[in-house]
Amino acid sequence: MQDFLGTLIGKAVRLILSYRTGGGHALPGLVVEKLFPRYVSSMLSQIPGGVVIITGTNGKTTTTKIVSHLLNSNGLRVLTNPTGSNLTRGIASSLAQHANAFGRLKYDIAILEVDEATARRLVGLVAPRWVLALNVSRDQLDRYGEVDTIASYIGSALEAATEGVIVNANDPHLSERVKKVKKPVYYFGASPRLSKFFPSDYDLAAVDSSIEKATKSHKTDVELYRFNGQKVEYLVGGKKYAANLQLSGQHNFLNGAAALALCRRLLPPEKAQGLVAELSRVSLAFGRGEKYRLKNGAEVELVLVKNPASFTQALLSYGGAGAHLMIAINDNIADGRDVSWLWDVDFSPLNGHGVRLTSGKRAADMALRLRYDGIETQKIEPQLQPALHALSLGSGRKVILSTYTAMLQLYNYLNKNAEKIT
Repeated sequence: MQDFLGTLIGKAVRLILSYRTGGGHALPGLVVEKLFPRYVSSMLSQIPGGVVIITGTNGKTTTTKIVSHLLNSNGLRVLTNPTGSNLTRGIASSLAQHANAFGRLKYDIAILEVDEATARRLVGLVAPRWVLALNVSRDQLDRYGEVDTIASYIGSALEAATEGVIVNANDPHLSERVKKVKKPVYYFGASPRLSKFFPSDYDLAAVDSSIEKATKSHKTDVELYRFNGQKVEYLVGGKKYAANLQLSGQHNFLNGAAALALCRRLLPPEKAQGLVAELSRVSLAFGRGEKYRLKNGAEVELVLVKNPASFTQALLSYGGAGAHLMIAINDNIADGRDVSWLWDVDFSPLNGHGVRLTSGKRAADMALRLRYDGIETQKIEPQLQPALHALSLGSGRKVILSTYTAMLQLYNYLNKNAEKIT
């Protein structure tokens, strides 16, 4: 009965919110959770293929989309939370919206993007078959505390897996946590030759640690071997496979390796052979490098940044010569009130290039941070739409690096006022 009533209430709240505000991904789930605390576990127990959790500081949304695409292409009906609302309330909302009017879920497997702290809570509600841990880095310290706290949350999820775990071989924090895992552990990662493109949290903090060195000994099941533009090579089970990806940004190439490693365990061997070819057909998740053509013909790429690791990766991917950059920084609750993390970002890829303009609530703070590294900011414009207009003028590649709430504002504006480029 709770499945039926919870679903009915969730759908009703979502309908009201859509009518009144045009959004509201998490509130329906919050209402359902308050009324039916066991709703999430009861609903997920319906799914014959069980639950798979994807967690970590960066890359959850894109990796979840890749995994869902690869499994769908192999005939599986995949339940997921595609909006990136990854707290238990967001998962409850997704369950209510995907269920039929009787509270039934007609899916084969659940692939859920899960917030790091939520992962610990969710495994208390439902035991996951597999857990994919992408990385651990400093993120929203005003919300979580130190990085070891985040690592402990992910560690709890890893220990709860009933069949096995997939772990980033290059992440020293995860290397410590897998020591307590009793199930099989498989690794994905980047080739040692690519290490400069994928700095760990220890690298960003300039820490020389034996733990960091220990990560080099892990044998990878799937390895990002090399990349040049969108052309990527992976080592999968020791064999080399090439792909020309729609995904942009080297961080997404590594997310692809993570997805391949997980799907190899979820699919029979004969179906896993074509995974790399299918990876070439996956498009970007929202706000993760999507391209838009504005009315004046200018093309703009929108990229989410939210902590030192993701910002550094974005700069390595998008901050080179020829790119006109706009950096939009907000400090709303969803972004994290504490923006001191900007001082831990490596802005060296911008040396000699500069930034077209900074925007958002902390536009001036961002410009000041850049100035300390000798990087010129041509214009400070706190309002996002005027800043976007200023960026669009003139020729050249245009990229916006944006924190979460600024990204959502820009995403909504661009989808209403620009043409999405596929």
